[in-house]
Amino acid sequence: MTALTTLRSLVIAQIPLAGDPLIDRTLVEVARDFCEKTRAYRTTQTATVTADTLEVTLTPPTDGELVDIIKSTLDGLPLTKKTHEQLDEIDPEWRTDPQSSYYITLGDSANEVLIAPLSSTTYASGLSIRCAWKPALGATTLDAVLVSKYSDALIAGALSKLFIIPGESFTDPERSNYYGTVYANARDEAKQAASDGRMKGVVRKIKYGGY
Repeated sequence: MTALTTLRSLVIAQIPLAGDPLIDRTLVEVARDFCEKTRAYRTTQTATVTADTLEVTLTPPTDGELVDIIKSTLDGLPLTKKTHEQLDEIDPEWRTDPQSSYYITLGDSANEVLIAPLSSTTYASGLSIRCAWKPALGATTLDAVLVSKYSDALIAGALSKLFIIPGESFTDPERSNYYGTVYANARDEAKQAASDGRMKGVVRKIKYGGY
């Protein structure tokens, strides 16, 4: 994991009067947006599915929060991701009728998934799942790989949000628009890379001091 101070110092170089708490909060907000839209922060883990129990609680990365299920298998067989509404149409009793499980969906609680229909069998470490994550609201660290690949994008996003704050000595809509465009482009590239399975970092380098 990488402390927020690593990115904060680069933001402070452009906006020294913004203050550490504001910069840190903005960096987390940007990282959450980036991860939600790109699904670029991913890990794989195994978990146990217990008979007659819908819920499977996943172990999040440090300071992490579940965003989405990328792919999963149960006892070696692929599970199909569905929404709760889709499952209701397939089998209205999926929450209460134990049988073979073919589907997976996000749970009702944080960092939780549901196996559907309700499994009639226990599979010790039988669920293999690849998930997309985002930083939690109170995060003080960010994933080291995420920062290594996308630090330029995260910094640009933070600068865009900070420069547009009204009434501050550092308010600068023109610079906000510039960094906002850089961030949006980098985010779109990362989203495409993630969907293609390439997961490459953003190669664009930001000219922090100008245009």
